[in-house]
Amino acid sequence: MKRVAWFLALMIFPCFTAIGQVQLPYILNGGASQESCNCYTLTQDVNNTSGTIWNKNQVSLLNSFDYVFDVNLGCKDANGADGIGFILQTRGTNLGSTGQGIGFAGIKPSVGVIIDTFQNPDENDPASDHVAIQINGISDHADPLGNLAGPVNAVKDESNIEDCQWHLFRIQWDAGTHTMIVSVDKQERLRLTYDFLNNVFGGNPMVYWGFAGSTGGYSNLQQFCAALRPSFSVNDQQRFCEGLPIQFQNASSSFGSITRYWWDFGDGTTSTEAIPPPHVFPGAGNYNIKMVIEDNSGCVSDTNYTQVSISDYPVVAFTPNLLCTGQDFTIHDASTAQYGDVVAWEWDWGNGDYDYTENPVYPVQQPGTRQVKLTAFTQAGCATTETFPLKVSESADIVASVSDACYGDVSRFYGLSLNPQVPVSEWQWNLGDGQSIGTKDMQYVYPEPGNFQVQLSATTQDGCITRTQPQDVTIHSMQLKATGDTLVAMGQPLQLNAYANGDNIQFAWYPATGLNNPYTANPIAILQGDQTYSLRAESPFGCIETQSLHVKVYKGPTFYTPTAFTPNNDGQNDLFRAVSPGMQSLDYFRIWNRWGQLVFESRDLRAAWDGQFQGKKAVGGTYTWAVSGIDYQGKVHQQKGYVVLIR
Repeated sequence: MKRVAWFLALMIFPCFTAIGQVQLPYILNGGASQESCNCYTLTQDVNNTSGTIWNKNQVSLLNSFDYVFDVNLGCKDANGADGIGFILQTRGTNLGSTGQGIGFAGIKPSVGVIIDTFQNPDENDPASDHVAIQINGISDHADPLGNLAGPVNAVKDESNIEDCQWHLFRIQWDAGTHTMIVSVDKQERLRLTYDFLNNVFGGNPMVYWGFAGSTGGYSNLQQFCAALRPSFSVNDQQRFCEGLPIQFQNASSSFGSITRYWWDFGDGTTSTEAIPPPHVFPGAGNYNIKMVIEDNSGCVSDTNYTQVSISDYPVVAFTPNLLCTGQDFTIHDASTAQYGDVVAWEWDWGNGDYDYTENPVYPVQQPGTRQVKLTAFTQAGCATTETFPLKVSESADIVASVSDACYGDVSRFYGLSLNPQVPVSEWQWNLGDGQSIGTKDMQYVYPEPGNFQVQLSATTQDGCITRTQPQDVTIHSMQLKATGDTLVAMGQPLQLNAYANGDNIQFAWYPATGLNNPYTANPIAILQGDQTYSLRAESPFGCIETQSLHVKVYKGPTFYTPTAFTPNNDGQNDLFRAVSPGMQSLDYFRIWNRWGQLVFESRDLRAAWDGQFQGKKAVGGTYTWAVSGIDYQGKVHQQKGYVVLIR
């Protein structure tokens, strides 16, 4: 995190002195190492090691100080250890220990702000990673002589600080009140008022300060940096709107004093001032702000990248601009912004009333045109106000009349305006079958029977559309069907059948010749000769449908067969069958060729031979047939003969 971007630093600060040329202010012991100008490793991720880093210059506790560091306790939580500490001591610059002592144990006299990342029960550690103020190398939290404040969670509301992240670690000392304040990530964790000068150091104000860290049976990579964090802030009331000046405030954190600044506003302009003058971006859009700082030790920070969005002013619009009496008076905002979202609205109805919702209901119901003022705000607070005319127009008041019909007959449709003072410029019938017709009064023949939902609409000259409630139109059909043409033996009772949808259908068969009841759906006919019947059915609605059928009457019961047939697919004499008037069932119908091979067999009275044998055309010539069946009175009939197949 704190590696210096050398190429960028050299571009920004041409007088920058390389790390090898900067006089190091620290003395490193044990496994400690320098990583960059202002960053150090206390322990590598190995077991049983320690490292200390002491500033070679002593400080006086008679003077207040405010030290800010970045600390990283590693990435391993459950099996990470042991922690680091900020230490004040007078014994020199070659001190430290491994394991649970965190490099602090045994140093006396001393004051330590210890971040402990491993729970040692013998030192009464809590389970969470914690911070405490301790003295004289005593790391046991239950020792009242050594543990002065804490332990508390190192990070507020979090139990783990071994999260691979850098955390801001701040130590403040107020010499006048003998008060030490410890903060982590800008959250105060400990506050202690205690006379370290006399109670710990015996009146000697000059102390060394530095960091110690250690590992034991578990380990972590543990580091600290003398804080050098470029950062900026803006006033809470600042609006990031196109054309407005933006005042950036320096909010950087640094262990030492900051000597130089570099700002890049992402639009081709830069500044080297601590607080640059108010900046006006050239237009709406997203800009990447870069900031770099240098401290008095010659260290250059990493680059802070922050994206700033400059919002354009919204284009104000709403729909509709026409409202119609008796209908929905909701207005829908249609305002847009290219950068940022429209998040707030102010509707001024012009009568002293206001609304602040996105899609309000217009409160004025009386017809007329009025001015509506809409102000739309983006998330950045950029606002645009526009005034639009909004018209309230009177809707037509209409009624519709429809009629049912029989299938094939005309249905009639009528519209009526109940308010002649509101002229209707357009009528439209939606007929429920996908068809629409633009007239007030009309007739229509539906192509299919069924139930259809019909609706009439009327449009006024101003464009207000009124629709009636949907009405049902029924196109009635009995879908009458009768027994198809058939044949029967002379004197054989024949059941005729009629089928129709609906109840209370009236049937009539004409003529009544041979019928036992011509006014029922299913009469029985006994005929002595051919007869054609007409069937008439009438529904309660008055719909009439007709059918006809022909009955061919043969002498019988018997079988009739032709003497020849020509299966050439010309539609004439293509099949050989046994016509069977009066026969109730068929025992067999068989056909043999001249060699005695059975070429066809069936027990179906309707069966016929098409002149095929084993999937191929049978040869022309004479074939023998035999048939046997039972007539409607139970008598067996058998016949045989010859048929000529002509090719």
